[in-house]
Amino acid sequence: MTNEYLELRHLKYFVTVADELHFGRAAERLGISQPPLSQQIHALEQRLGAKLFERKGRGIVLSSAGSALLPRARSLLTQAERAAESVARSQRGEVGELHLGLMSSGPFTVVVPRVLARFRERLPDVRLFIHELASSHQIDALEQGVIDVGVIRPDALPDGIKAIELFKDSLTVVMHSSNPLAATPGPIDIGELANEDFIFFQRPLGMRLYDEVIALCTKSGFSPRILYEVRELPTIIGLISGGFGVAVLPGSVQRMMVQNVVYRPVAHMEAATAVWAIYRDDASNPMVNAFLEIAQCLATKQASAVAT
Repeated sequence: MTNEYLELRHLKYFVTVADELHFGRAAERLGISQPPLSQQIHALEQRLGAKLFERKGRGIVLSSAGSALLPRARSLLTQAERAAESVARSQRGEVGELHLGLMSSGPFTVVVPRVLARFRERLPDVRLFIHELASSHQIDALEQGVIDVGVIRPDALPDGIKAIELFKDSLTVVMHSSNPLAATPGPIDIGELANEDFIFFQRPLGMRLYDEVIALCTKSGFSPRILYEVRELPTIIGLISGGFGVAVLPGSVQRMMVQNVVYRPVAHMEAATAVWAIYRDDASNPMVNAFLEIAQCLATKQASAVAT
């Protein structure tokens, strides 16, 4: 055998002839004429230093060397096809990994779980990694390449980061069931909370929501008396369940049903906070594009449903 490399096309020609045991039919399947096919098989035999076919009557059969080569040739061709398909699927964003940043309240929203479910349904072979990060931390992670897409509440975005608004989340008052205001069936005016103890997210973890609530309180003529500033949403809900203070949070947290915790909408039309999907403006990952396409489609449907 010479030092020349075997080419996949030679193996493809060989396997086709082995399947047909007829050069004319094999050439027709391959879309070439018979003389070039015969020449390529001869060249392959020269490289291997062995005859692959033998004459038998008016036809041909595999030689012992050809019989030994056939399963290996089929395997190599299958591997090559799979490798090519894997590359093609990767280019289409159908395989690989997507790293998603998600704020703590994200899973409680209407849109985000639907986006994740649709993404998994559409791209089942993409492994989705969830990074639980505050909005400001997601921006850093996106710039550093730790995540590919983020889901945040609005924050100042640096150059190179773009955003798509997914939906607006109305604000809700969260309180213990023993609070007199909990008996009110309708919306609660922020001014009615002037004498309450508040529980907030730590400002670096929820800067926009923190500032929005402070602004609403200020507009109503008081500064909120902050009892605790905490890191996690379950901590806020747990403290309120234990009878500690009130909180003003995105309305989507109402899906977190906890004993002794009551939710009431805020009686201010402007009392809403947006949720964005953020990404790098130089993103070329097709999985990112697929995620954003799904997110935008479902966000549009959600907006239409709310409007009607």
